[in-house]
Amino acid sequence: MNTFLLFMIAAAGVKSLLMPPTPVGVLTSFSMAQHEEAIFYNPANFETRDNLTIECSYNRFYLSMQSVSLSIGKKIKNIDFGIGIVNYDYGEIEWRPNYPTEDPLISYSAYDFALILGTGINLSPNGRFGLNLKYVTENLYVYSDYALAVDVAFSYRTPSNGISFGATNFGTKMTLNNGEVNLPARLSLGGYQMVKTITLSGDLHYLVNEAAFEFGIGASMPIHRRVSISAAALYREEFYPGFGIIVDTGIMEVKYGGSFYPKDLGMVNNISIGFGL
Repeated sequence: MNTFLLFMIAAAGVKSLLMPPTPVGVLTSFSMAQHEEAIFYNPANFETRDNLTIECSYNRFYLSMQSVSLSIGKKIKNIDFGIGIVNYDYGEIEWRPNYPTEDPLISYSAYDFALILGTGINLSPNGRFGLNLKYVTENLYVYSDYALAVDVAFSYRTPSNGISFGATNFGTKMTLNNGEVNLPARLSLGGYQMVKTITLSGDLHYLVNEAAFEFGIGASMPIHRRVSISAAALYREEFYPGFGIIVDTGIMEVKYGGSFYPKDLGMVNNISIGFGL
């Protein structure tokens, strides 16, 4: 049993913090995240409006894994404040005494939960700084623990281009079944450039714990006054595609993002709805 639990911790665990809680997560999320959903990816891009704005998202992964997220933002004077909540459900998990050969004995559930308090502020007409404070908890079978973490990001943006640098998920460790679990710390660099009506973007990530790189390149463009589409080529151990569509009705904004994950893990589907009060 200990072997299987340690396998689950290594294979999944708090790596849910690297999974996409909103549709932009299947694209170049660090450079292109905007408004309320940027609290999950790049707090320097987190920018809301004077009224209270809310975005809700549902994400369906492979192997019955799923997540729901909620982001709330409001501008108070010159500072943007926000709250982000993510609940990641690993679905039903089988315990096999000698994984994976013997028949399962029991099934149980596991989930991660993250609460994010974020803020973004202008440092200059084009420069911004963002900071997230995170509370993260992991519940696996009868084991649970929590960790505290921070995200820090800087960005410089003009109407036609921009660049961002950030550090994500740096914080304390969890202890599950007498084993320490690191949060998936990551350093990120991203940028975008507009070429006529097309926005080209790119992200580069360094996964600190694994000493490995991930990256993605993408493009987005409007196809109607209220509709835009996006596509990306991403690399996480293998190359895989991402795509999305945004429909802005004026009253609310509806987004869809999809991706075929590597290693034949299947398709990720995400839909979100955002609106103001």
